[in-house]
Amino acid sequence: MAYLKKVMMLTLVVCGGGLCMSSNAFAQSEAVNADDFLQKQKSGTDVPVQAQGFNEAKKELSDVEKGIMAAKAELKDKVILAKKISLAKDMHKIRSTRDQVNSAVLRASLSLPANQRASFIGAMKGMLNYNAIERISLDAMIETYTLKELDSMVEYYRKPEAKSASDKVLSWARVIQPEIVHMIDKAMMRIRTGQ
Repeated sequence: MAYLKKVMMLTLVVCGGGLCMSSNAFAQSEAVNADDFLQKQKSGTDVPVQAQGFNEAKKELSDVEKGIMAAKAELKDKVILAKKISLAKDMHKIRSTRDQVNSAVLRASLSLPANQRASFIGAMKGMLNYNAIERISLDAMIETYTLKELDSMVEYYRKPEAKSASDKVLSWARVIQPEIVHMIDKAMMRIRTGQ
């Protein structure tokens, strides 16, 4: 019966109805405005036995609500994580880690004399663990980018123009790399000679 009174009081307060204020008020039908009741409860004045039961029921409901909110947040986080994993995998299909690493190795080889480039590239490809690099790349992508950013990246890189632009990076690097190296060498020579 006490539990039923708690639920009834909670329902009346939540719904804005009247409440009975004393232990024998149910029999007397002494109705009170819910807002007045809540104000008295907050101030600590005239808190009858039913109000104490209401406070306990309210606390129990609050704990349940907190639990539900925490569960929803955890589920939302899991859903977001699953989506991010899927998008990161899509990005790696669109822009293969292996291709990116090979492109980086090729760009690095441009700083070597022409007769040493092929052996450098072969040695690097034989030493690199592409699966480990891809796993690291996937994890970093998931941790670094938001869901919206990953979604936008996948949308962009799926376009033929984005693929074409990415494919031209090496050609661009071949043109610019020697110029940059030349300028750096020139600047270092001036620093060394003071001219």
